Amino acid sequence: MDRILLGLCLTCFTLHFLCLQYILPAVGAVHLYLGFRTLRDSNQFFKFSWYCSVCKAILLFIDFVLTATPYSHILSGPRTVLQTVMTMAILLTLRQALRLSAAAANHTMDRDPLLWAAVWYAVLITLALFWPKPGWVTFFLMAFAFYRIVKSLYAITAELEDWGCSVRAAPVRLSGGQLQLAYYTSLLALVLLCGLFSNHVWLKAEPIEQIVSSEAEVTRQHLRDLGMPETFLLQLPEEELQQLSSASACQYLENEDAASLRLSGTMVYLGGGTARFYVLAEYDDGASLFWQNLAEFANSSTVRRDGACYLSYEKGGTVYRTIVPVQESAETVDNYFSGPLENTFIRAWYSFPAGAKKRTCLFVCTQELWEFPGSNTDYYYDSIVNFYQSRFPFSYPYRPLSRQEPSGRRKLTQFCQIFEFSQPLP
Repeated sequence: MDRILLGLCLTCFTLHFLCLQYILPAVGAVHLYLGFRTLRDSNQFFKFSWYCSVCKAILLFIDFVLTATPYSHILSGPRTVLQTVMTMAILLTLRQALRLSAAAANHTMDRDPLLWAAVWYAVLITLALFWPKPGWVTFFLMAFAFYRIVKSLYAITAELEDWGCSVRAAPVRLSGGQLQLAYYTSLLALVLLCGLFSNHVWLKAEPIEQIVSSEAEVTRQHLRDLGMPETFLLQLPEEELQQLSSASACQYLENEDAASLRLSGTMVYLGGGTARFYVLAEYDDGASLFWQNLAEFANSSTVRRDGACYLSYEKGGTVYRTIVPVQESAETVDNYFSGPLENTFIRAWYSFPAGAKKRTCLFVCTQELWEFPGSNTDYYYDSIVNFYQSRFPFSYPYRPLSRQEPSGRRKLTQFCQIFEFSQPLP
């Protein structure tokens, strides 16, 4: 009964700090199972409670493993409802089990603490459903419900001390210590493996074809004549070259080398006040890039669209290219000078395979340029592109690398340049 009451206390509510929201329910679920395992042959209600404790331990195991992956949202609602139903069922069936045990010992229970525990648990669930972001009043109501649940469970021990009954302990194959070791060890191992597996972005790569079409070669020569460096031309796939066939101007800027990373940018004018902007990140072979990396167009001075990201690397003597999925989202950010401002972010998450050499990332988008009539500069664009690298191979719960990540957990390299076209452009 001590195990059962401890398990109920640890699984009825959670503490969201120091990972206690994961540790305490896992410990509580195992103690619930161990308590009901011994009592499962005493009467049918103890056996049903044991079945519920098995389901609860399995559900928590699945929840904690999925939390280490990007798939924690899958059926999260039904899983939460099932956990709640299991806890309520355990409270009510344990109440009936104790009443049967008391009747077998010719004793009548004077109090009904488990019924009150179930009532206060229902109050707690109602508060969580209707006030998911509690204020101070709701917080104190929830704290009071926690207190009443603990007090009700504690009252059970006081009730049991007044009477006794014989219990036929069910046979077991594993001792409590062995079962706890098996549960916690397997859970920790799976969480670590899934976390490590999930924090590498798995992308399918194809060998780069050496033969290009005649149209692509003509476009390459045209861009070469406009001044695009050979390092960019070698990185452009044919789908990018098709967009640049009518280019009329090109500017190239090289940023200073950063630690383990060299950044450079080029802008190709497409006409109509728009340009295709490219940033090339060339990584040193010693850089650790197996875990999550993030490229992000971050400034808000222009409209941007049609983002794309291409990785290339060499492995086993073969050069590969990967197209990285790109996410475009409009977000409101606080600007120090202008206040809240809607900004279109373009982001790409990627990882390189182990053993890859000569690794590059080409990050692309189409820009609307600023125009200054009557000035020496006809078109103007200021560029801020952030490149993030994860410093740790594991985060729990799983989350994509982002600018909100603490600086101690990610490394930032920024490309910041100003492009100007001072000549008239068509």
